Amino acid sequence: MIAACGPSVREPPAIGQPRSLYVPVPYPPPAAFVELVPDAPDDNAVWIDGAWAWHGSRYVWRRGGWVKPPAGARYARWKIAYHVDGTIWFAPACWFDSRDRRLPDPEIVVPAGTPPSELTTEELQSGQ
Repeated sequence: MIAACGPSVREPPAIGQPRSLYVPVPYPPPAAFVELVPDAPDDNAVWIDGAWAWHGSRYVWRRGGWVKPPAGARYARWKIAYHVDGTIWFAPACWFDSRDRRLPDPEIVVPAGTPPSELTTEELQSGQ
């Protein structure tokens, strides 16, 4: 296993966040969780770091992992923006096609080595 963002981690092509995805939030997200990067399943997989997602009234952690994105897909990392009036804006990590249309997240083939917690989307999906 290696640390995320290491030199041998293949990442997807990047794209900036469109303004339309920013939503106002009452506070910025906490510090990121530490994730261990397992070996890539094959040469077609790219690494996506875990990311915070705004879930209505709180942040939840979306586990990172190796994914196989659609051909030509680009990835926008989550972002925080601060407005001069003090408003905090959050845009989620997401995928886009070559025409800048938002795509569904590809399935994580091999997840990061982060144990689930009450802040992960796994807990929300299980109804807890």
